[in-house]
Amino acid sequence: MTTETEKFEKYGAEWWNPTGRLFSLHRINPLRFDYFSSKAGELAGKKTLDVGCGGGLLAERFAASGALVTGIDLSPIAIEAARKHAKESSLDIEYTVSSVEKLRQTRSVAFDIVICAEVLEHVDDLGGFLKDSLSMLKPDGLFFFGTINKTLKARLLAVFVAEDVLNMVPKGTHDYKRFVRPSALKKILEDNDVEMMELKGMSYDPLRFEFKLSNDTSVNYLGWARKRTERP
Repeated sequence: MTTETEKFEKYGAEWWNPTGRLFSLHRINPLRFDYFSSKAGELAGKKTLDVGCGGGLLAERFAASGALVTGIDLSPIAIEAARKHAKESSLDIEYTVSSVEKLRQTRSVAFDIVICAEVLEHVDDLGGFLKDSLSMLKPDGLFFFGTINKTLKARLLAVFVAEDVLNMVPKGTHDYKRFVRPSALKKILEDNDVEMMELKGMSYDPLRFEFKLSNDTSVNYLGWARKRTERP
């Protein structure tokens, strides 16, 4: 278990508390699901992999829309919380404590959709992590992502303001050195035959205490990409 994973081990039941320490995830979850699902189209029957699924907030939204969801995370406590809530919600989701590398080595299934949301800024080897994740994506399959830009503005707002001033996320959650520039992400995607299709900002409105999609990608951003079809 990595140091980054250990940060989330202490949350337990907090994953599903909309007013708890992870309340900001609950605020962005409808926004990111609506965006991703609008690009995916009909979700019923689509094999979907949620990498770094945490307590299952996004996985449940996909499953409730008919997707066949597999969620993996390195945190046993997060997976336990995800399984418990899925059972309470009568949703059939396959949750596994696993790294994406281990899953790739043990599964031959290819997925229609792979999701890496709020996880890229926590991995040790971004290139290797994405290579393993994208290798399980079908040709023409969709990759959905959400992360934090590596800018001084993001350092100020996503770390100092969000953690120390507004207490939107627990202190120590984010490490600026791990933030991901869109250009770096695009390069890794291209190296794995995946084409970035769109980037959108996810901006916070402090007056309304809510997030909204925008064209400002300087702090939080999300987007989608498509895996190129195999050449004959």
